[in-house]
Amino acid sequence: MKNNQIGIIGLGYWGANIINTLEKIGFKNIHCFDINKKNSNSLKKKFKHIKTYTNLRDLLKLNLLGVIIVTDTKNHFSLAKLCIANNHNIFVEKPSTDSSKKIKELIRLAKKKKKIFMSGYIYNYNVYIEYIKKILTKKILGQIHYVSFERFNLGPVRNDISCIFDLAAHDLSTCIYLFKDKLKVINAHGLDLLKKNIFDMSTIILKSNKTTIEIKSSWLNPEKIRKLIIVGSKKMLLFDEMDKINPIKVYNKYAEYPKIDSFKKKFFTQQANVYYGKTFFPKINFTSPLTLEMLSFINSIKKSKKPKTDGAFSLKVMNLMEKVNNKIL
Repeated sequence: MKNNQIGIIGLGYWGANIINTLEKIGFKNIHCFDINKKNSNSLKKKFKHIKTYTNLRDLLKLNLLGVIIVTDTKNHFSLAKLCIANNHNIFVEKPSTDSSKKIKELIRLAKKKKKIFMSGYIYNYNVYIEYIKKILTKKILGQIHYVSFERFNLGPVRNDISCIFDLAAHDLSTCIYLFKDKLKVINAHGLDLLKKNIFDMSTIILKSNKTTIEIKSSWLNPEKIRKLIIVGSKKMLLFDEMDKINPIKVYNKYAEYPKIDSFKKKFFTQQANVYYGKTFFPKINFTSPLTLEMLSFINSIKKSKKPKTDGAFSLKVMNLMEKVNNKIL
């Protein structure tokens, strides 16, 4: 790679994770800026390949492969505009902005400057989600009746965006990736326990053709839970991200009412028949989603190829989130 210089704006917890990942994949010139000098000084001691700046414009003058923006959502739009204006490719952590109007403007500016605009929806780079997508494509589970997402933890609590934009955004982006059909918002409910109109808990009901999708999110939960359950007509699937041994289980179980011509009179029953078969634990070679996401950003720039989660994808997620928000309000 001729240019191995990359910039990062925002040196909080996730910014530190990205620096660690970039060092592991070979970046030795990481230029960083954070308005909080304490963050800059702390990370400078931990990572040997970073250089910190007290003035953002000094960083943006450099010949950088791209700039990664990992700040509070309220700052994303202005920072992304500034980076594009200085002829930089950008990666903006999710959600890219707080409105579809702003995303459209970033798409327009990036196109005008012929720059890559990638959004940080990391589950689109998760090897387990990729496996599930293949399962669905091959219709191994049969007709999909129901999908459930559970994303719970205690903090971090945001004060600028609700848990819909912070937590549910991951699962909404996964729905868009897994179900190409148009998603319809059926219902949505949010609880603002700590700050008015900033939802700490939410439940979203979507429809994709005949499939019902339920998304539950909370950052006020004593236990960290990351689960995806898919109920099909032939099999069921569970993805438990907290299970480090067998994160994906495919259950050869299903329930159905018998066809009338299948049984003699004495076998008729009002209850559905439940079939129990063996459970399958697929072995999937794990690669860090963040590593794959960063490599996608780098390769997109090198090959002038649009990334999987480009500005257009980010706009799809934001449009869906706004529909959810409107359903609540």
